[in-house]
Amino acid sequence: MIAIGTRGDVEPFLAIGEKLQNRGHQVVCAFPAQLGQLAKESNLDFIPLDKGFLEMIEGDLGKKVMGGGGGRIERLKAFFKLWRQSTTVNRNLLKEQNEIIEQVSPDYLIHSLKATMPLARSLKQKGKSILLSPIPCVVHPIKNKSSIGFRGRNLGKILNKLSYQLMTYASVKNLRVYLKKLYKQNTSQKSLEGIYKGEMAIYTVSPNLIDTSDLPSHVHFLGYTERDKEQHWNPEPEIVSFIENNPKFLFLTFGSMTNPDPAGKTMAFIKVCEKLSIPLIINTAGGGLEKIELDHKLAYYTTSIPYDWILPKAYAIVHHGGAGTTHLGVKYGCPSLIIPHIIDQYFWSNTLNELGVGPKGLSIRKIRGDRLLSLIQDLWTNENYLIKARELSAKMKGEDFEGEIINKLENPISALA
Repeated sequence: MIAIGTRGDVEPFLAIGEKLQNRGHQVVCAFPAQLGQLAKESNLDFIPLDKGFLEMIEGDLGKKVMGGGGGRIERLKAFFKLWRQSTTVNRNLLKEQNEIIEQVSPDYLIHSLKATMPLARSLKQKGKSILLSPIPCVVHPIKNKSSIGFRGRNLGKILNKLSYQLMTYASVKNLRVYLKKLYKQNTSQKSLEGIYKGEMAIYTVSPNLIDTSDLPSHVHFLGYTERDKEQHWNPEPEIVSFIENNPKFLFLTFGSMTNPDPAGKTMAFIKVCEKLSIPLIINTAGGGLEKIELDHKLAYYTTSIPYDWILPKAYAIVHHGGAGTTHLGVKYGCPSLIIPHIIDQYFWSNTLNELGVGPKGLSIRKIRGDRLLSLIQDLWTNENYLIKARELSAKMKGEDFEGEIINKLENPISALA
């Protein structure tokens, strides 16, 4: 199982890896080195990938590009520098992926969207690679939505189709360039695109959030999958007391997203919630938010909390829009406001707004007092969001795809037939 990304990107791999291992399969994970502890918690074999990917997006340049800060020219310069840095990181990651595949020689390769080297292996051994992703709308077109690069907005039938072709072309072109540079392989664009589009694909995305009616038979939307994080965690007495005293509260988290001004972003939310008398639990785990030393009795800070513990107790959630947080917020019936940092998060912001679960989000770069206040007030007082969230929650809680996921992964050839 090869996944390149942040914690949210690898959670479905860990959860499914645990299930496969429990059924007697040998599972080897290759993730960025910083995420090795997660594989250890799941008792999965782990081979570290270059730290450079996470260091890049969590460094000063990554914070400036994703979280704003500075003027437009300054951000453009940061974007260009980040792009140049990414070429070296991508080359290292592709080389490592190939070395690991050669070392382990697995029966099957389950990979994320960013981990594309398994496509090259499938040219030699057809059917060996399987796409697993919590992010839709990249390779396989979704009805009435453009690709995730265009935030999923409906651009019309022709432009929607072209947007997917562009995303697929760019992903495969990048792989072709490195295959030629690293291994002198002159592989055709068409053959690699054929593997990418034709391999079995499992999206850990709820079919209650996305229209899956036009998908081909080898593409499956089988609900968000994650580990049980409560098993090694006990709540502090203070947070239990805070919730008892404030049974209707707002949960704020940016997950693993960072930005250049976490104190300023946190203060913006504190001021708004103080003005609206909204109790607030703030998760500072990823560094995008931080504790502000104020005598504010309606705010409680935590550095680590399982979402499946806190969200059933929360009235609403404000978050970055990662796939996992998005799904869990809706699953537990919370009206949701997304503050997107990067491309796929704008997609989820648009999607939840179209579903009626919450107001359309505000970019992390554009957080302003008046605008933020009106959005949170709308989130907090509009009962239609709560009604729709609870309707979708009931549907998502009824989803049970575990058996189907395992069956498809254990029988990939027959599933493709």
